[in-house]
Amino acid sequence: MSGSSSRSGKAVRPSTDKALASDVDRRTALKGLGAAAIGGAMLPGCGAGSEDDGPAPGPTEVTTELLRDRIDTVVVLMLENRSFDHYFGARSLVEGREEVDGLVEGMSNPHPDGTPVAIHPADKNCIKDPPHGWTSCHDQFNEGANDGFVSEHQQRHGDDEAHRVMGYFDRATLPIYYALADAHALCQRWFCSLLTSTWPNRFYSLAAQNGGTLGNSAAMVDDGKGGEERLIFPSIFDRMNDAGVPWRVYFSNAPFSMLLPSIQPTNETFTTLDDFFSDAEVGALPRFSLLEPTYGRNDDHPPTHPLAGQVLVASIYEALASSPHWDSCLFVITYDEHGGFFDHVPPPTVPDDRAEEGFGQLGFRVPALVAGPWVRSGHTSDTVYDHTSVLALTELLWDLEPLTARDAAANDLTELLDEERLLSGVPAAPTTLPVVEANEDEIYASDCVYSPVREPAASLMQEHQPELDQWIEEHARGTFVDRRWDTDTAHRRMVARAVDRGLLKFR
Repeated sequence: MSGSSSRSGKAVRPSTDKALASDVDRRTALKGLGAAAIGGAMLPGCGAGSEDDGPAPGPTEVTTELLRDRIDTVVVLMLENRSFDHYFGARSLVEGREEVDGLVEGMSNPHPDGTPVAIHPADKNCIKDPPHGWTSCHDQFNEGANDGFVSEHQQRHGDDEAHRVMGYFDRATLPIYYALADAHALCQRWFCSLLTSTWPNRFYSLAAQNGGTLGNSAAMVDDGKGGEERLIFPSIFDRMNDAGVPWRVYFSNAPFSMLLPSIQPTNETFTTLDDFFSDAEVGALPRFSLLEPTYGRNDDHPPTHPLAGQVLVASIYEALASSPHWDSCLFVITYDEHGGFFDHVPPPTVPDDRAEEGFGQLGFRVPALVAGPWVRSGHTSDTVYDHTSVLALTELLWDLEPLTARDAAANDLTELLDEERLLSGVPAAPTTLPVVEANEDEIYASDCVYSPVREPAASLMQEHQPELDQWIEEHARGTFVDRRWDTDTAHRRMVARAVDRGLLKFR
């Protein structure tokens, strides 16, 4: 993987600085921070000197223990179905940011009739859903040519829609993302974990595997009785449970993470996104929080309007920025997969337990931002990350055993951290976000949502999340994790909160 060394080898991370020092070359922990040795540095207030020696010196090297002292709250938001070039390609093309590997003039994809379809400013905000399954993704990839995006979209939606996968948004439509990139870290080599759709990528983000299925289904095995049963594999939540690390999933209308085969959701570990804001306000967030959007309203899955996602992200950032957690938090924003939108960078391969089955092939780049008081300001990272990089970071921070070869080899996120700030112990203040301006009709437009609510018992996600909807119907209908009935109201609560907090202004 370019841009950083990989992490592989021992299955269990050592818990002492001495052991870590012998293992620096194996892992990327602190590589970007310039720590040639991990160990021996004194934390603030620690030292062997007497009172006559004066104040104890501060740390001189960024150690794992220092990281654990600085960061104790990790918040992850995973949205849906956008590519890096689709959202951040304008950083190079429009804004002239030479450090950004984004769009450049002349990029195009061939239409099935042979004519080139050039990149262009998006001419529509609410776009019909491009294909993004295993076969479609591999056809878009085309062995690294990345020339199949238009043809795949044309086959699904026809000539009038074919060009839209080559469209891009800029700062005017994505003001929150561009402000966060200005103030914090933009990861331009963050690839989704697999060259396929939602379920496999979300499973990888929490378990570093999905059991070997190619699409949106649960992995099954022979039960020895002529039937099948669910394949059980551990997730990062199991590791956290074993280590006593508190975690929680905050969801809106349904949590995808309830599909993890080894986790039984409870009211203590799964709660509403409304509770995230109240928990943040009083400093009651757990060590690890996974946030799930309102699917079909502000998850950014086409055809949802990008401004709805901006409102959600702004609300979460502002909640952390104004909370007691700010000085010790890390906020990660990423997307499950590219959603069928053009990206010009061919994804690399990485170690994986199922590499021979094609699971070592990363998917396309997705938008990814990392924010917090210890993150390098205005940093554009070239380090290769995928969704299991979040697992690698949590494993480093809380001394957890890797789940598979994938997260054992993944680059963690420490290259994004500011060494000088970490050593000084002085966290950066949060940035002031621009106000999102929108027409109220844009936020609630019927062509910018999918599967509108018709009645409380109606299926809400049948068009663009049919597999999740079916799973709920078969396994969770009417339980506390089935809040599909609250979809529209939850979205309106989020919008109202943003208006009340001065984050959104209707024009």
